[in-house]
Amino acid sequence: MKAWILLPLFLLAWHADAQQVSPQPVRTEPLTAYQGGGQSRQLQEQSGPVTVRWGQPEALPNASDYRVTIGDLDRNGDGVLTRDEVPESHALSSEFKLVDGNHDGRITAEELAAWR
Repeated sequence: MKAWILLPLFLLAWHADAQQVSPQPVRTEPLTAYQGGGQSRQLQEQSGPVTVRWGQPEALPNASDYRVTIGDLDRNGDGVLTRDEVPESHALSSEFKLVDGNHDGRITAEELAAWR
């Protein structure tokens, strides 16, 4: 018998077998906030407890990077930022091309304000 004929029969048998398995109830605990922000829920599965966490922390570790102004980083005082004026560890360093809307290699106060 050809394999393409057996496949639908196998799928029908597998589906019927899956229908006979009764799902086990899942016990859940109430939502709780977890340290660092977000929420979590404790689930009790057959294999044991599972903790599910989601959400964003209340304060990002580099949140101050997103409140930066031109004056904070402008070392030569020309009123714009160039790549060499932005520290490599700063969030703006990795997003420089995105923030530099006209791609002239300089970030103006308007471009920086649009980034925030």
